[in-house]
Amino acid sequence: MARRTQGTSAGLDRARSDAVSEAVLGEVAVGADEGAPRHWEDIARRTAHRYRDMAYRHPRVFPVLVTRAQTSPVAVAALEELVAAMRAAGVPDRVAADAPMVLFGFLNGHLLACTADEPGAVPAFDAAAHPGMAALAPLMEGFGSRAEFDRMLETVLAGIRLSSAS
Repeated sequence: MARRTQGTSAGLDRARSDAVSEAVLGEVAVGADEGAPRHWEDIARRTAHRYRDMAYRHPRVFPVLVTRAQTSPVAVAALEELVAAMRAAGVPDRVAADAPMVLFGFLNGHLLACTADEPGAVPAFDAAAHPGMAALAPLMEGFGSRAEFDRMLETVLAGIRLSSAS
């Protein structure tokens, strides 16, 4: 390992982060579930839910994973499964190329907020200063819930679907 990390503590830290990321990402691998639908949206949903579950199981490791380039064999295999299904469904290559970044951009941002040491509750907005936010605050309840996650995930997938139709 010393040779691979060039003997530096920074190199050792990177190697350790990569090893931990790889192990944790192994929990997310979708793989060919027996009888599971093979449509790209189903694969994206399964991947997203497994990624969410992993983030909640490993809230201290998850922020490290987010900062690492995910080019490991496990990560690339999961992305390959998604983009192969998208291409098989006739999704334009530009949309299929962008979709993993869009999906994981949402997942990483949302899950970092939800797995923080003290995830924030919806604040009491001053209706005079922020009438729109105050009016919508009741709809923001359930921060971090599976229902909220599913709703936002469907918005992301709808955007990808819409992009593939244009």
